[in-house]
Amino acid sequence: MLNCTLWAQEPPPKSYALSSWTSFGTFLGQAEEIVYPPSDHKAKLLSELLWDIMPVFYYGLSLDFSRAQPLEKWGFFATLSLRNGIPGKSGKMEDSDWMSAENDALTHFSSHDNFTNELFIFDVSAGVSLPLSQSLLLKPYITMSYMRFSFTGQYGYGKYAREIGGAYSGIYASIDDNPDTVSFANWEKVINYTQNWITVAPGVALGYYFYRFYAELFFNISPLVSCADIDEHLPTSPPQVFKDYMQGGIFLEPGFHFSFFAGRRLEFSQDFSWRYMGGTRGPTWYGSPIGTGTFVQNGEAGAGLSLFNIGLCIKIRL
Repeated sequence: MLNCTLWAQEPPPKSYALSSWTSFGTFLGQAEEIVYPPSDHKAKLLSELLWDIMPVFYYGLSLDFSRAQPLEKWGFFATLSLRNGIPGKSGKMEDSDWMSAENDALTHFSSHDNFTNELFIFDVSAGVSLPLSQSLLLKPYITMSYMRFSFTGQYGYGKYAREIGGAYSGIYASIDDNPDTVSFANWEKVINYTQNWITVAPGVALGYYFYRFYAELFFNISPLVSCADIDEHLPTSPPQVFKDYMQGGIFLEPGFHFSFFAGRRLEFSQDFSWRYMGGTRGPTWYGSPIGTGTFVQNGEAGAGLSLFNIGLCIKIRL
């Protein structure tokens, strides 16, 4: 939770101040896509797709409205921020399946280059600042976040265990026993995947002022999580699309913010935070070919995200 202010010892011309900041940074992490099996399946998962975010650079803009001198008395604050990732290659994408009806052995595996098309995060926060002493500040608040991530798996290869019990028998040889192999070297787009997240979370921040510096620890947590995603498998004939609508699970975000006040109107800061969503589940819908508009429910899906942020901020009081 970011709320940069002026020195407590300098009398402000107004009770509240509007500030804007520009930020630059990098995200490191991974998005997760899960398909859960029927209750009688041997393996815990039917399918898992992991999408690297290693790294994705971003730029951001923000507006902050808060007390000009938060240590003098309690007050309200509100922050609006957005961060937009720069498209580019961001590591690997791996697709693993456990299709066997006999055991929990891996049966299908493919690896591709991952290209991040979109990474957009929009946060709105509002709360109360409560001075605890001449240098200590407590800030309870509520944050609403919208996040959109879009990836494309490119090129790569696939390795698939032979089905030795006949078609759809669920009986496979070991994936290391003369598997079928496929090259996707000529496929610029193998799989497209998009996640849309909405979270609402209470949080608390504890800040400390000393000389020209400000340090703040913050923590957000909530079960109010929803995710809608779209997964397009392009090499299949015809191409397939899956749409998942999931809720629940957990949202966590611990972080640290450190600022240096260069003047009454200028501030430089650095942010470190980790954003995690997991345990979100819901129905999945299947359609083929892509664009037909006809979908049938096809089991249960899940989604997750782990995202570490390192950011630099320049803030100007208006």
